[in-house]
Amino acid sequence: MESQSEDRKQEPANGKTPLTARQVVCLAAVSGTNFLNGMMSGWTAVLPKLQEDTRFTVTEDDVSWLVSLTFIMGFVISPLAGSVAEHIGPRRLLVITMFPVAGFWLLQAFSPYLWLLYLGRALLASTAAVMYTVVQPLVAELCPPRIRGLASVLPELFSCVGLLASYLLASLLSWDMATAVAAAPFLPLSLMILLVPESPYWLVRKKKIDAAERSLRLLLGRDGNVAEDLQAIRSTTTLKQSEVKDQARELRKAHNAIPVVLMLSVFVLRELGGKGPVFNYTVYVFRRAGAQFDAFYCTVFVGVARLASTCVSACTLDLVGRKPLLVATSVICAVSEGVAGAFLFLEVEGAPWVPLASVIVFVISYGIGLGPIPWVYLGELLPTPVRSIGASMITFGYSLTYFAINFVFLKVISSLGLGLTLLVFGTSNLVIGLLVLFFVPETKGRTLQDMETAFQSKKVVHVQSSPLDQDRAWSESGLPSKSRTKRDTPTPLGRQNEAADASSSTGRREEDEGKSEDSQTSQVKA
Repeated sequence: MESQSEDRKQEPANGKTPLTARQVVCLAAVSGTNFLNGMMSGWTAVLPKLQEDTRFTVTEDDVSWLVSLTFIMGFVISPLAGSVAEHIGPRRLLVITMFPVAGFWLLQAFSPYLWLLYLGRALLASTAAVMYTVVQPLVAELCPPRIRGLASVLPELFSCVGLLASYLLASLLSWDMATAVAAAPFLPLSLMILLVPESPYWLVRKKKIDAAERSLRLLLGRDGNVAEDLQAIRSTTTLKQSEVKDQARELRKAHNAIPVVLMLSVFVLRELGGKGPVFNYTVYVFRRAGAQFDAFYCTVFVGVARLASTCVSACTLDLVGRKPLLVATSVICAVSEGVAGAFLFLEVEGAPWVPLASVIVFVISYGIGLGPIPWVYLGELLPTPVRSIGASMITFGYSLTYFAINFVFLKVISSLGLGLTLLVFGTSNLVIGLLVLFFVPETKGRTLQDMETAFQSKKVVHVQSSPLDQDRAWSESGLPSKSRTKRDTPTPLGRQNEAADASSSTGRREEDEGKSEDSQTSQVKA
């Protein structure tokens, strides 16, 4: 009774667990790892200076390979990253991959040979592929539903900061000094990851219930309702999903496969919409469009616009919702690319500012919705039984498409022209808007447990199993049963659950006995 009363005292009056300082630090540390992806994308702004360096002979093919290497490693590493994360834990995988990042940057900066530059880029790309696969699902599992929109945008926000930092370094420093300075933030960031507890969802899948309880207590603090959160996590954990082969089996079910296919389609179409060339070939695009401004300054302006718009997305996503913002920004991106493409295709003269204005509109719309929201959906929409393998598949398809688009972009605009290429990009973004409008549900304010049923057939009838069947299922899975033997030593949390179950069953038994006595009395009177 005392423990139950203490738990009631710990629950806030408004029914919402307050956000703890530990959660803020953990979300900042995990999201901050995405700073690497922004730095990797923005580093391509130094390639024009690299081509002018006498140390190497860098051709147009080398430029295409260096840009695309990130995504070559992405579709090689991402399937492995999902399997390894499921085996050793997503947080532990982040720790292992983050520590050598600073050394990889220095290897690029001071490499005396071109092949060492390729090697440093490939190693960084491998680490970035792990981030793409692991970070977003981990953020969704570590934060409460009411701020998940803001928290899920944080990785994209850190990516934008990294992108802008790379643009500034590329415009102010030589390519090798810009690359060396890029190593500075990653050592303290690696140390911050050590403060993050392991995902409670992964711990429950691995049948480590006590460890999951400790992880939740670290995240939620003294005022958190650990019992309720742990029970909610256990309710979405099937008996067989701790191994990759079990998740592959779960993926055959329609309600698990549909959200994976939808998200994969959105990510692939987004890359076909020209996001990669706009950010990776910004200097080349402005030079090819004949902009009358310094190409490097235009690139920095693009980075500022993307950062500011992503901040707007972080502030509004939990108010407006994911679906309306994604549909609207997809259409705006399509229109902006269509206007720029038509302007360049028709060779309209006298308005050199139109390509720059169209690119800025695209960047702002992308930063508000088309950039961060698919990553938010990746963490929220994928069901728990297939979250790891689903994220791996989506990252694989995304990286493969990104590689293909970036590798052939310079050759395509040489043959088709930049104007016609932008028109094709705009069509893909328009398809995203239609796909989301008709098939993707809203996730604002909904728990991960609630989203488990978003794609289940309404005809499915849920049958309540008996306590004996539940005990047998839990014992076969290796998870603690609700009805324990005397040899078991229940935790305080277990005592609370057992007391509640016992009270509930006693009340039902007394009610049934009362109904039986009334029935017998009525028969005697008759």
